[in-house]
Amino acid sequence: FINYRLLDTDIDFISGEPTSLSTLTESLQDFVKDLEKTGCYESVQVILGRQSRALSSNGTSSSISRELDVVLQEKNWYKLYMGGGIKQDFHPAASSSGTGMIPKMQFETSASLINLTGETDVTQLYYSLDQTSTPSLSLHHTRPLYSLLPGSWSDAVLNMDQGSKIGITLKASVDTLDYDTFRSSKDHVQKVSVKVSNSTVGSNSTGHMPGNDGVYSGLEWSLAFRDVIPRRHGTVPFRYDASPEVIAASGPNLKHSLVADYRLNGYLTDDRFNPTAGFDAYGGAEVAGPPGDVGFVKLWGGASVHVPIVPELDTDASKRSGFLKQVFHGLSLHTSIHGGAIKGLDFGGLCYSGGTGRHVTNISDRFHVGGSHQLRGFLPSGIGPRSTGGGASAPGGDSMGGDVFYTASASLSVPFPGNKFLANNGVRLFAFVNSGTLTSFENAVTNVGSFVNSSRTAVGGGVSVGTAIGRLEATYAVPLRYAPSDARRSVQAGIGFTFG
Repeated sequence: FINYRLLDTDIDFISGEPTSLSTLTESLQDFVKDLEKTGCYESVQVILGRQSRALSSNGTSSSISRELDVVLQEKNWYKLYMGGGIKQDFHPAASSSGTGMIPKMQFETSASLINLTGETDVTQLYYSLDQTSTPSLSLHHTRPLYSLLPGSWSDAVLNMDQGSKIGITLKASVDTLDYDTFRSSKDHVQKVSVKVSNSTVGSNSTGHMPGNDGVYSGLEWSLAFRDVIPRRHGTVPFRYDASPEVIAASGPNLKHSLVADYRLNGYLTDDRFNPTAGFDAYGGAEVAGPPGDVGFVKLWGGASVHVPIVPELDTDASKRSGFLKQVFHGLSLHTSIHGGAIKGLDFGGLCYSGGTGRHVTNISDRFHVGGSHQLRGFLPSGIGPRSTGGGASAPGGDSMGGDVFYTASASLSVPFPGNKFLANNGVRLFAFVNSGTLTSFENAVTNVGSFVNSSRTAVGGGVSVGTAIGRLEATYAVPLRYAPSDARRSVQAGIGFTFG
């Protein structure tokens, strides 16, 4: 394993060509950091041995080589944890945009087996209980992909660029996703999955979650038994507190799907969660079909561009500058666009079509748009098709979701003025305008003008900061264009993983 990781550094072990000291030092530093991130080792040391000189075959030239020793001190082979944390439920658009985090306090406990085979493999059993007494349970095993494959296949993986870091994760989980405040229902999900990605334990890239700053690509197969459970009435036990549309969409279904996902993860920006310069993007595709009874093809993607307009001033220059320069120094322009589409497929009648011939998609697979980081001025799942009644916990009626959406935003930001501590710690003020819409596939395709004209718009301002767990922002927005059924909110605070 160690030799494979060394071969994936920038050090040339094969051709015999000399490696510069700067390249050697930088590569070994990255190698050490990579191993430390696995959590399998107490310490990682690389020792350069004495140099030796070897003559060429004709005796006319010589080369200098050094021995390289890696000294590892492993941690315990097991790890037990018990404590509290935050559960992060995502509404359905979250799978494509990384927004919509609904935090809940929860009790957590886990037991892990670490590096039993010497391949930085990790097996973890995890259990949690949130503040609504909803449990979740998962078991997963992660290891380098080559270590599971036979000889020639293993060699093929290792011969790929960074092949030793391509990982495989086997996972089984039972969870309940709470959408009561969006559409008066919960999704009980039992799922098994296999994911292959350019990441393994300790990698820089593991999807959209915080703490990972490398480019990510992955392919996941999953089989999930899902049960949409409408919200029960608070005082009448045999009555639902949900709209007729949600009740009609409730019940079990089997989803069999393949998902491909790609993310830059802020790799080309100066700050992943609160950038002032650079470019970021993500995209993905999902296909679901037999043997499941849900069929569709789903695409999503987004990009953001950040352009510094006025350079930041140092302390001395700031003291000598006028009021306007002090306020607008470090001014940056930010633009972003996100979108997605889902089309139902019945696979010749093998998957549910809604009985209408329109290949209706499942409510759990549609996009739900709104909320901080996605469409400010509107509640999460605040726009798009809605029920006319039911769901006392869902403002404006239950969100039924849509098949096609877009959101776009433009904003200007500056370091927090008048407070050096906040400004020096990345807190920024910003003003924004954002727009977006969500509708059915038929409406978007057959009437593009209507789709564009249905755009909602809001303007406002806020304060943001990049943290270890994502981009935190608080905003005040004024919706300028909206539908009567939209759930609007001027003051919002939230945390997300993408710039919206």
